[in-house]
Amino acid sequence: MKLKVWFLATRPWSFIMTVISSALGASFAFNEFNAFIYSLSLVGLIVAHAATNMINDYFDVKTRVDKEGAPTSKYRPHPYLFGEISRSSFLSAIILLYILVIAIAFYLYLIRNAIVILLLFIGLLVSILYTLPKLSLKYKALGEPFVAIIWGPFMVLGTYYVLTLKFNITVLIASIPIGVLVALVLMANNLRDIEYDTQAGIKTIPIILGRRRALNLFKILLVSCYVITGLVAYLGEFFAILSFISIYQAYNIIKKFEKEIPINADPIVANLTLYFGILYIVGIIISNYLKVY
Repeated sequence: MKLKVWFLATRPWSFIMTVISSALGASFAFNEFNAFIYSLSLVGLIVAHAATNMINDYFDVKTRVDKEGAPTSKYRPHPYLFGEISRSSFLSAIILLYILVIAIAFYLYLIRNAIVILLLFIGLLVSILYTLPKLSLKYKALGEPFVAIIWGPFMVLGTYYVLTLKFNITVLIASIPIGVLVALVLMANNLRDIEYDTQAGIKTIPIILGRRRALNLFKILLVSCYVITGLVAYLGEFFAILSFISIYQAYNIIKKFEKEIPINADPIVANLTLYFGILYIVGIIISNYLKVY
């Protein structure tokens, strides 16, 4: 089987979100940065993300949420849905990825401390419960909150802790905008798919609130990202305001969504998250550099 098919089955385009979140945590550890520990942590997070994407696809196909003609089958590759990978091979790959994640976490535990095992447990639990039939967080209107927590405080503060063995309230606050933006990628997807998800018997925040109120919530959350970033700047990370350069892009997204939710709604928000995230990280690095020198 072609390596490209397996690569696409992991949804590699989504890994940039994990890179941004982990890099943000690392940027706060400017004085205590360890390239080896960070690289190992990042690999572990990306492998966990790949396993989560694949088990998500497995359960979505199993429960017929994903099927031919579903929105997800139209805008991205879905090798498992279209039979390019067998069920047994797909499950075996998922298990191997989880084993690799556990192995990396165990090694980090040996060179850091037991908090790494706690982080592993939380991460695996959410990864599996996200689309596990009957307990699915994603389809009980809990997808966005858990995505915000995992790509925000969990990854950002978790990366910072693994590097420094310390917790920091400013890092916790600073993690919120990135977590919310990643959650808004999912909300954009759910706004677009309201009709299909309703027919599939799924509960999402846009279905519960309705399109208009869900869009208003989307706008409030998007604005809150910049408000919280301003607070981070006030708390001593002044150059975090570099991320404000992305405000015009955010404004254009709101105007576009008010007219119509486009088919590529989630990639549009993902692009904003990437742009915001890069500017945010650069700003944090500059702020910490100036504190030292």
